[in-house]
Formats: sequence, structure tokens, C-alpha cells
Amino acid sequence: MRALVTGVGRRLGFYLCEQLVAAGWQVTGQYRSTRPELERLRSLGVELIQADFTRPNEVAALAAGLVDCPDLGLIIHNASAFEPLAEDVAARLAQFDRFYQVHMAAPFALNQALAPRLAGNDNASIIQITDIYIHAPPPQFASYVATKAGAHSLAMSLARELAPAVRVNTIEPGPILFLDEHDEVWREQVLAKTPLAREGGLEPIWQAVQLLLSNTYMTGASIKVDGGRSLARL
Repeated sequence: MRALVTGVGRRLGFYLCEQLVAAGWQVTGQYRSTRPELERLRSLGVELIQADFTRPNEVAALAAGLVDCPDLGLIIHNASAFEPLAEDVAARLAQFDRFYQVHMAAPFALNQALAPRLAGNDNASIIQITDIYIHAPPPQFASYVATKAGAHSLAMSLARELAPAVRVNTIEPGPILFLDEHDEVWREQVLAKTPLAREGGLEPIWQAVQLLLSNTYMTGASIKVDGGRSLARL
């Protein structure tokens, strides 16, 4: 079976490609910017397609390349854009539009184009990666969180629309892997409010993916993978 994973240039998307290949999947990976690390995925046999999700024509081209793929059985929407809220109103509006295109419009377009193909295969799944902060959106990340919440809502609607042929679920990561720009003070503050008191790493997300793939009675579910962070005040 073939899986499409978006946002494979680094971090979680890159890791998920490696794990899917090891599990026997044929993998197509979408990336926006060329990175030396992508050669590792090519060496594993991953088919890599460059597409900027802020450009609808490139999203459409990605979908067109897979619409006739007979064995497409999984889509993992991992591509993400992240940054704090911009300073001025014009920049905020432009930022919101970019987040909307990446987190909502591109997954929506891919789902609409590829759902009929998925429906032709047994145990087909769509997994949307969102964020625990969709439930308590911090003002400094308003555009990011709002569009991630929109992605969650679209996934829940799709779970109803595509059942029983295709299962649709979401994964909500917490502090699994800090960004380079997160200083030590920030990390300590986050982990102090995380019951398991440690950074999760990428493996727990893969374990959640495995659960969603193997449990054929799960659709419309959201799995928090956050070390208990959402139990505390976000």
C-alpha cells in the first residue's frame, strides 16, 4: 500500500516517512524546500514531490499525480507553518492567509481529490496532525492555532462524510520536540506544566499512527500525545 505524507523535509514528517518505509509502505512525500536530508528519504525509496501549499496550482498538481494511484491507502497531513503573531495588521492578515492555505485549504483540496481513490482500498485512513493548543489558543499564536483548529473541524466533518469507506482521525501533539529557537527558560516552563516532565520525542507520534492504522473501529477520534500537558492550564 502507498502512503502520502506531507511536510517531510524535517522533524516529524521526515521521521514518519522512515517509519512507514520500515513497516513496508510505499511512500510519497511532499516537501516545500529542498534540504540535504531529503537524500536520505530518496535512498529509502520515498517518492518526493515538491509543492508549496500556499500555491493552489501546486497542490492540485500533487493531487493529480496520485489520483490514479491504485494502492493509495493512507494520507498523513503533517505539513505546518508556525510563527508568532505578526506585529501589524497587514502582516497578520497575510500570515493568516498563509497558515490557512497550509493547514486547511491544502489538506481540504487533497482530501477532496483523493478520497475516491482511498475509498477503493480496505482500511484506508486519513490522519491530520493538529495541536493540543487548539483547545486553549494562546493569543500570541492566534493565526496558527485558529487554522489548526479549522483543520481539526474539517477532519471531523470528513470522518462523517467518508464513513464507512475511509476512516479519518487526528493526532494532537504537545511538547514532543522543541524548536531550536526555544531557549532553556521556555523549555523549563513548558516541562514544569507537563505531568510527565520530559520532552516526548517523535516515537510517541508514530505509536499513535500505528494505533490509528491497526484499530479499525476508530474514526472521528483525536489522540493527545502530550505527556499530560493539556491537563494543566495551557
